[in-house]
Amino acid sequence: MPSWTMTRRAVAAVACTGLVATITVAAVTPASAADNGLGEPRGSAVSTKPTQRTAPAAKPDSLVAGVVYRVSGLASISSGTAASAAAGSVRAALAASGAKLAEGAHAVDGGASWSVDFASPLTAKAAAAKIAAVDALPGVTDVEPNYISTADANAPVNPSDPYLRDYQWNIWDYREGVADSITFPKGGYSSHALALWPATKGRSSVVVAVLDTGQTTHAQLTKATVPGYDFISSKASARDGNGRDSNPKDQGDWTSSDDSSWHGTHVAGIIAAAHDGKQGIGNAPGLKVQHVRVLGRDGGTSADIAAAITWASGGSVSGTSKNKTPAKVINLSLGGRHSCESFMQKAIDGARKRGAVVVVSAGNSNESALKFSPASCKNVITVAATDEFGERASYSNYGSAVELAAPGGDSGRLVASTWNSGTTTPGSATWGAMAGTSQAAPAVSAAAGMLASLGLSRSQIEVGIVKAVSTFPKYPSTPSWTCRGKCGTGYLDLQKVLAPKSRVTISGTVKVGRTLTASSSFTGRISGRSYTWYRSGAVISGAKSSTYKLTSADKGKTIKVKVTPKGSGSYLGITTTSLSTSKVG
Repeated sequence: MPSWTMTRRAVAAVACTGLVATITVAAVTPASAADNGLGEPRGSAVSTKPTQRTAPAAKPDSLVAGVVYRVSGLASISSGTAASAAAGSVRAALAASGAKLAEGAHAVDGGASWSVDFASPLTAKAAAAKIAAVDALPGVTDVEPNYISTADANAPVNPSDPYLRDYQWNIWDYREGVADSITFPKGGYSSHALALWPATKGRSSVVVAVLDTGQTTHAQLTKATVPGYDFISSKASARDGNGRDSNPKDQGDWTSSDDSSWHGTHVAGIIAAAHDGKQGIGNAPGLKVQHVRVLGRDGGTSADIAAAITWASGGSVSGTSKNKTPAKVINLSLGGRHSCESFMQKAIDGARKRGAVVVVSAGNSNESALKFSPASCKNVITVAATDEFGERASYSNYGSAVELAAPGGDSGRLVASTWNSGTTTPGSATWGAMAGTSQAAPAVSAAAGMLASLGLSRSQIEVGIVKAVSTFPKYPSTPSWTCRGKCGTGYLDLQKVLAPKSRVTISGTVKVGRTLTASSSFTGRISGRSYTWYRSGAVISGAKSSTYKLTSADKGKTIKVKVTPKGSGSYLGITTTSLSTSKVG
């Protein structure tokens, strides 16, 4: 069996002009004859596990864009003199405290919460006195800092030939072999999305909202995209000449030291890039994606993100049009070093009440995710990142806030997806590779969308997704980098979703004395099935096998059967119930 040796490249933090601080990969060395252009071996086997990693520097404390406030009596007011008067009082108090302000006030929800931004972001310490000035105003019931979040991903590398077998190990890894005495599992430490495809690739009626940098034109996403919205309230950050509007186009987030990331395009492709045989694929190409723009030149504010969560899930946000295609899943591949704000938690809770699952990246600072928002918010699915070997990626946050992990890549092997060639403003559509918990979260969002496509409710998805996992490996040479006990229940493994490929069927003559047979087929690793037979809706006692012999008690009744798959270890079994037979003769 052929083998190859992989070495990891160091990951370092890059200090960027402005507010955005992303993680980038150290310069890629020239590819050898055996390489595929990314410095990744093409071989079919794993032989040597690296023994050293370099963790990135931590993400700095979040800056404060302004304040988010609530005033008594504004709960049902979306506009008008009361809201304007309140905004005027808040702006006057901030100005009196020495703050220079941006224009206007912006709704965070239906009209109860509003934000006013500083002309330039401040440190939390500098903003404290300004916040206190608003808090002292009569009628103000709550005031919080409006933190800035940035994307949780590495800078892109542009692959030359982005096909599934060559680059998309995160969806299915075709290599085989042994790494550091541990046998590589079938499909590697990918999401194993292809294992669920016989049951669903995602339904077009299920929308996944991508709250990110926005949309660029890409042939492999065009048909999968439904209308979205631009929630960036700052004209300067939005770079489109206005504030919030119905056009979620990514205008570019470049700075003087970094090219535009096209982060939203990359995340969307991991979810639903078309399965058209031309380039790569998404985990669930049958789903729809909705770009909701919240990250611009300087990242994005918590108030804008909270408003976008409300809108994406079908809630009302003052001053915006209603979302005609509310999302069943909301992907947040972003975050900042601060606690979860009350208005952010309220937006998340509201989205869940409207039926949406909220998936969040854990962050890229190699620290506890409890220090970051929205990763530390309640009622979200927080996702850590693993590398190609199933270990915790060197940058990934971890800890009790994390529910599970998914492929995010590392300096040795990145995650390929849809991208754009422009260095500042949008150029031509292409593919690129990135690494981060930003790339891990959309794999889980795609999985959640696939489960929604199979008919599972929001609560069933939240409970089930953490069961659709396999155990993290623990390599003898790098025990400290295992995700065990640090990254939730396990790594996303859609082979652990035991889903019916089609509805169970009943064959046989529907007549007393004859035997009926149930036929079913499931995805994933099935260890057995349980059967429940029904007589005109009532359970038939003792009928627990794949066959059932009709008795006199069945005469004149209809028969149906429910089949529940069984697996080993942690798994999610989805039942299938047949149609009823004709009346038994």
